[in-house]
Amino acid sequence: MPYAENEGVKIYFETEGTPGAPAIVMHHGFLADLESWRERGFVDALKDRFHILLMDSRGHGRSDKPHDVEAYDVRTRVLDVVAVLDANDARMAHYLGYSMGGMIGLSSLIYAPQRFLSYTIGGAQPMRDPNRAAMRNQPFREYYEGALKRNAAVKAAYDAGRHDVEALEACRDSTTNWGGAEQAVRLATQPIILYVGTNDTPHDGALRARELNSNLKVIELPGDDHAAAATRSNVVVPAMIEMIDSVPVA
Repeated sequence: MPYAENEGVKIYFETEGTPGAPAIVMHHGFLADLESWRERGFVDALKDRFHILLMDSRGHGRSDKPHDVEAYDVRTRVLDVVAVLDANDARMAHYLGYSMGGMIGLSSLIYAPQRFLSYTIGGAQPMRDPNRAAMRNQPFREYYEGALKRNAAVKAAYDAGRHDVEALEACRDSTTNWGGAEQAVRLATQPIILYVGTNDTPHDGALRARELNSNLKVIELPGDDHAAAATRSNVVVPAMIEMIDSVPVA
């Protein structure tokens, strides 16, 4: 099975699409796994034009699942993505991430901006959220059981036997410490798309983020909540391709 490795933690990945074409790395959201990109139509819509690198985030899918909160530090998780690029000889790639995967993508503008050509970020926004730490006040089991009911991709990962609840709780607790990426977005030279449902928590922050950088575009998905916005490949992919076509070949 294909794995990249970062500081002794194995990161599972799969490839799809056209070898030698521009690379896109896809990073899923919390509690899901790489299969979510297939289920939502992103892989089929992009594989004829791109070399797609699908990865299971640490703590998820078929990747290693540390139980220590410190193992999920955001810089380390950016380096997990870089390890997947390196394992595939991809000097640079376009980035597609949702929710937690979007947070990690925005953080890569801090820790590894030289490796990415463009960003398509869903269900996340770069502004500092003073209420994020309060997420830890909700008992994890309560949150987890609710997510299983609300989100088909989460339920699919659970049904496949790929959940380690202790690892997932450590991951959740670490992400509540994220301080945002406002300055990195302000300084970014890459084009950025944020796609977000109008009924999702990151919506207001995404709109405010437009003031940070003229290369940042927001796609609003009317009426969508967090789970629904994740499925909108029919809206997101055409905008993503248009953006990528505007990026000079590296």
